[in-house]
Amino acid sequence: MRPKTKRRSKYFAPQNENIAHKCDHPGCPEAGEFRAPKDRSLKEYYWFCLKHVQEYNARWNYYEGMEEDEEDKREKFRRRFRFDSRVKYNFGFDINGNFEFFDDYRPDFSVISEARFSKDERECLRIMELDVDSLDVDTLKKHYKKAVKKYHPDVNKEDKDAEEKFKLLSTAYKSLLAKLS
Repeated sequence: MRPKTKRRSKYFAPQNENIAHKCDHPGCPEAGEFRAPKDRSLKEYYWFCLKHVQEYNARWNYYEGMEEDEEDKREKFRRRFRFDSRVKYNFGFDINGNFEFFDDYRPDFSVISEARFSKDERECLRIMELDVDSLDVDTLKKHYKKAVKKYHPDVNKEDKDAEEKFKLLSTAYKSLLAKLS
């Protein structure tokens, strides 16, 4: 068994082990447990308490004061208009094309789409009021949002079974989403 290697730097906060810092924010008496960079070089740091490091990080912009030099502008222009040569070779046939021997064969996709759902998944479809034919992740999510607004217990306060219906709807959505993802 290999010995555990020690990390060179800490990836978690607080970052000050064995060294006590005071918060660098003027007038703050708390301990500075979290560091925040002073500039883009990322070599010098301020030490702040949690409240002040969150404020500082919300306002700090790494790219502030940075100017684009001429090479970067040219590189962006080249990438935007793609002045490079990308030749695509086609060796006499199209892989995705029609080979003419499939012309008479038309599979019945309705049988295939129904066969891929189990009895429980069909029950979930019935609860969600969905059809098998037009089912994909996007339509499932859109229909779930509409159904949640319709069957939410806060909206249907008179219905005593609203909470149970909502739970069934949520579990059906989760199982169908897991199936389609």
